[in-house]
Amino acid sequence: MSKLSIKLAVAFLVTILLLEGLLMMYLHPSIGHARLEEEYTRQLATGANHRQVLEDNFSQETVHHILLMESRSDRGVAIFDSRQNVIGHTEQTAVDWQALTERWDLDTYTADTVVQKEWKDEPYLISVHPFETSEGERGAILLLQSTTAIQNLMATLNFHFLLAGLGSLLVLGIVYLLVTRFLTHPLNRMKVATEKLSEGDFDVVLPTEGKDELGELAASIQKLARDLQHLQKTRTEFLSSISHELRTPLTYLAGYSQVAMRSELTLEEKQEYLQIIQEETTRLTTLVEDLFALAKLDDPSFQVTKEAIELQPFIQGLWQRLSPSFEQQGSRLTFTCEPHLIVQADPLRLEQILVNLLDNARRYAGEGVETHISAIAEGSKVRIEVKDQGPGMDSSQLEAIFDRLYRIEKSRSRSHGGSGLGLAIVKELVEAHNGTIEVKSEVGKGTTFIIRL
Repeated sequence: MSKLSIKLAVAFLVTILLLEGLLMMYLHPSIGHARLEEEYTRQLATGANHRQVLEDNFSQETVHHILLMESRSDRGVAIFDSRQNVIGHTEQTAVDWQALTERWDLDTYTADTVVQKEWKDEPYLISVHPFETSEGERGAILLLQSTTAIQNLMATLNFHFLLAGLGSLLVLGIVYLLVTRFLTHPLNRMKVATEKLSEGDFDVVLPTEGKDELGELAASIQKLARDLQHLQKTRTEFLSSISHELRTPLTYLAGYSQVAMRSELTLEEKQEYLQIIQEETTRLTTLVEDLFALAKLDDPSFQVTKEAIELQPFIQGLWQRLSPSFEQQGSRLTFTCEPHLIVQADPLRLEQILVNLLDNARRYAGEGVETHISAIAEGSKVRIEVKDQGPGMDSSQLEAIFDRLYRIEKSRSRSHGGSGLGLAIVKELVEAHNGTIEVKSEVGKGTTFIIRL
């Protein structure tokens, strides 16, 4: 019972048998009852006709006429006088008519009555039809109807239900084959594919041309395989890049610390080497902090705590803090914001987003370049832009701008600093607010980051 196809087949069989059982319980008695009622009605009508004939013209000739007419049918009839003696009867039924009068007292019946309705174990349905002529002559007609037709009908009905049961078994076999062909086999292939995925083999091929749920499931597994393969490749590249970025400052720290310990160095030379050691330590600290930030963002339990923030004083505070660092390198930071503009956001995370973007713009901005931050209402959302007049990026760079360690992978230059993780953190934080971020850039004209919250 471990196979799905067998379970479905058994469930189908049980359902069919239950339906057939319910139909049998309802149809079988209903058909039998209807057929019996039809026989009772016909028998009573036949007996009533004979009774009416005898009441209108009671004579030996009439009796003979009734017996002659019934001799050609499957019924038996006997006519009794008032003393319950047989006046005449048909010969095709081997019945002891006189014994029947001892079983049923004919004088007790005043109307047409079916006195024996049992058909399963009795050979005849029996009805009594008392009559009384206008001359006062009384008697009764005893009419027998063979139960063979009803018994044959019930036997045929039972046979048909048996055929229906056998037919359901045949249908079950066909359903089992179809289920095995169209359901179980594809599921088994998907099972094998998922086992390969669990073993690290992402080269799986499944038929995805089906438009049903199985086709959608196969397509999902194919997509999962591609995503896992991409994730594995990205993780390998990420670890390789991280190891390089960690190894580089550590190499500087080890090398320059040994040089700085030389006794023959002048004070100015030692300060120069110590400055390099400090810069590399800061760079290493920034990289580790960014890695911890990304790890926290990857945690499914990470949540932002939103509150109402008035953006004008919020951005002005950032401008006051960061503006000196821009001026120190000969560039400029400006801002504009609609008054009384409110956004629902986590203040610490929103500050982290904007500081990352502004710090990124400052590092790549040359002397005399302006970086501008603005905030306006856009429908039910708030639109925040960070726009610089730096060197800009081409389309190939834009596609990977939010990838982790993008700068490190594309350029090993250390002149601009940064860990290459800042924009990846920005994107994760914006999406944690259920917001969106996009970037527009043109080589030689600058870059604009657009956030909608």
